[in-house]
This record gives sequence, C-alpha cells and structure tokens, in this order.
Amino acid sequence: MKYIKQLDSIRAIAVLLVILTHWIPRANLHERIPYGEVGVDIFFVLSGFLISGILFANRKNAELLSIPKLAVVKKFYIRRTLRIFPIYYLTIFMLLLFSESTGTHIKTAFSYFLTYTSNFYFFQHGWDGIISHLWSLAVEEQFYLIWPWIILFVNKKYLFHVISCFILIGVFSQYFMYGQKMNTVLTFTCFDAFGMGALLAWLNTYAPEKLKKFYPAISVIAVVSVIFLVIGMLQKKWIFIPVRTISSCMAVWLITYIILHNKTNTLKFKFIFNNRVLIFLGKISYGLYLYHNLIPTLNANVIDKFINPLLPDILYNNYTEKILLLENTILLLLISWLSYIFIERWFLNLKEKFGYQNNYYEQRSIAVGGARQ
Repeated sequence: MKYIKQLDSIRAIAVLLVILTHWIPRANLHERIPYGEVGVDIFFVLSGFLISGILFANRKNAELLSIPKLAVVKKFYIRRTLRIFPIYYLTIFMLLLFSESTGTHIKTAFSYFLTYTSNFYFFQHGWDGIISHLWSLAVEEQFYLIWPWIILFVNKKYLFHVISCFILIGVFSQYFMYGQKMNTVLTFTCFDAFGMGALLAWLNTYAPEKLKKFYPAISVIAVVSVIFLVIGMLQKKWIFIPVRTISSCMAVWLITYIILHNKTNTLKFKFIFNNRVLIFLGKISYGLYLYHNLIPTLNANVIDKFINPLLPDILYNNYTEKILLLENTILLLLISWLSYIFIERWFLNLKEKFGYQNNYYEQRSIAVGGARQ
C-alpha cells in the first residue's frame, strides 16, 4: 500500500485527542465529549484499513505468482514485531523496575502486560492509573493474531461477507454487553472499528471504481453519526448507537475522503491534512501514545521535584498548571522524538530486510518472467 502522508495527520489528531483527555480532563466538558474514545477508535479504523490493505495487496501478489501465503503471514508477523515490540517492552520493563513510583499494580499484573492481554486485566479490575491506556495496544495485538489468517485464507468471494460479520459482531456485542462495566476494552467489542477500516481497504483493493459511489453513502452515514454523537453528549449516555460505531463511521468517511482527494487540488482543509507539524506528530504517534500517560508522573518525580522549586515563587504559584503542561508537552515531544530516532527508526529500517517483495516474490517473479520470455 502506497504511503499517504495525510493519514499521518489523522494519526496525530487521534493521539492528540487521547492526550487531551488524560492531561486536561476538564476539557472533557464534564465527560460529555468522549475525546479519548474517539481518538482510540480512529486508531482502530486506521489499523483495520492499513493492515488489511497490506494483506490484500500481498494476497493478490501471492496468488498471481503462486507464492505460499504462509510466507506472507511469516513476513507480516516479523514486521509487526519489529514495529511494535521494542519500545513497548522497553516501557513495561522500565515500569516494572520503578513500579513503586508508578502508583499502579504493574508488578502483580505484569504477566498481562507481558502477553498483551492487559485489556482483560482492566475488564476484571478496572483502570490502573498511568498504565491504563495500554489496553488498546493489547487489543491491536490480538487483532493482528487473527486477521492475517482471515484476509489471506478465506475464499475471496466471501471476504466482504466475513468482514461485514466482524462489523456486526462489534456493533451487536456492544448492545449485548450494554451496562457491563469496562465492556469496551474487550477485543470483540472493537471489531466494528477494525472491520470498517478493513471494508474500506477491501473496496480500495478489489473495487476502487466503486469508492466514488461509496463516498456519498458514507457521507450521509457520517452526518447521521454526528447527530447521534451530539444526542449522546447531551444525554450523557449512548443508547441508540454505540460511541465506537459512531466515531468509526466518521473515521471511515474521513479516510475515504483523503483516499479520493489526497492527490488532487480538490482536497479541502490542506492546512490540516498537509500540515508538516501534524505529519511529524503522526510519524512519532506510537511513542506519543505509549509515553504520554507516564510523562506527568515522570515530571512530578524529577522536574517538579528538583527543578521547579528553583523558579520564582510568584511565577510558579500563579502559573503552576500552565508550567506543568508546558513541561509535560516538551518532555513528551523530546522523549517520543528520541525514541523514534534512536530506537524505532532502527527497527523500521530492519523491517526492509523482511519486505514482502523480498526472497519468494523476487525469485518467483524472475522465474515467471523467464518462462514468459
């Protein structure tokens, strides 16, 4: 799948919504606007779209060149491991090392975080302070465990139906579990977000000519979703349509719009979608998401403890919240950038050694080409 820089801007917006919720809870308008939930759902839809698009493209190549699909599965998991695991495991082991300072149960619940099953821990025990946001990473990994097998091995004529079933499972499971505390952290209640992204990827791969026909329909659905979002915010509850389904529909509309217009002069709001700052934040968004909930605690134990007392009392006492917010922002950006430059990028470069077009594809394409000459 070709790189679309505007999707990095969408990633940046998604992570900023999550950070806004955790850092400035008063901005949540008394919890009426679910910033964080919407941000996470955007990530899920993007994952469903991008991962499915990669798998669809490599399925087509495998079938065209008679390549074993298990080779694609192997490459997929190697590449996902190199992208996701390094800074995640570095983070949780650091949290374990300094567990006494985190104010969490990371030590007793470490096995859940080690195995990417922390969402089940939170479902049983509730949120656990600064490590609570890791539930969504567990859901993503569980999605990766099952999705390649479905996309690559289900009969192609049934793919649309299977993806649609996953969307329905996600929607109806949320109705079924309505009232059950912490139900939204369970993987199957997230299937609608992943499935909607996958459905868009299916259209983009197998029926790109239908995208323009799909766009008016998803636009209407997005408008209706906004109406239900407003109703839910006013009533402070989500009765008619789950908030995840609502935000997922809006995310699908946005991604569809970008796919259709990213290379044209008709792209609106270019100051947002083509914004270099947002694109940069999108590139380091994994680190921003992983570290953001830890930063205030790090600040409190280091900067606010040893450096801030050196500030003039009149400055610190009058602008405490603003100073801490500025420090948190600088600290998060610095750590996420350093993480990307010195850790993530090294592993991203290593991924190229396990490219989908390497080995099997190159050898087979040469053989096929030679046979045709």
